Amino acid sequence: MSAYRNVLAGLIGGSVGTLAMGQYWTRVAPLVEGRSEEGGDQQKEPKKDEHSISVIGQQHQPGESSTAAIGRVAYEKTEGHAPGRQTRAALSEAVHWGMGIGSGALYGALAGRGNPVKGAAFGVGLWALVDEGIVPLLGLQDGPAGTPAKGHANRLGAHLTYGLALGVTALLIDALLPED
Repeated sequence: MSAYRNVLAGLIGGSVGTLAMGQYWTRVAPLVEGRSEEGGDQQKEPKKDEHSISVIGQQHQPGESSTAAIGRVAYEKTEGHAPGRQTRAALSEAVHWGMGIGSGALYGALAGRGNPVKGAAFGVGLWALVDEGIVPLLGLQDGPAGTPAKGHANRLGAHLTYGLALGVTALLIDALLPED
């Protein structure tokens, strides 16, 4: 299979993986956290990260996701002021989808032919390297000690879901595409 086909399958797989990850956060994460969808457990007011491992200081605001922080910081750097609530939400989604699709393309380039096991391993690798390493080092989310074990488990589950969907989709796309 050509590199072009691998990257194309990865792009499409990354899109499906991102969609699957979103479903994980909506349907499974509340169960892991022990909250109902109606918000059974009352959320505590977010506070400043006291467990930061960032080399450049806390960049995220209390309670803000890493994708929302990236979108907000980029917006503030380019526009010179904070985005409104709806713009923040749109920027967070754009960053989330951009990272998911871009990571899928990287998977296609590195992994070659789609494979659910390779996809799952790639998702776990993204979780370990990016979500547990680079993101807190850049101050885009709380340091590891600032997140309860259930939070780490949920992020691992979300990335595993992403990787499985990516690998399965890339395998199916490869089967559907005509040979070079």
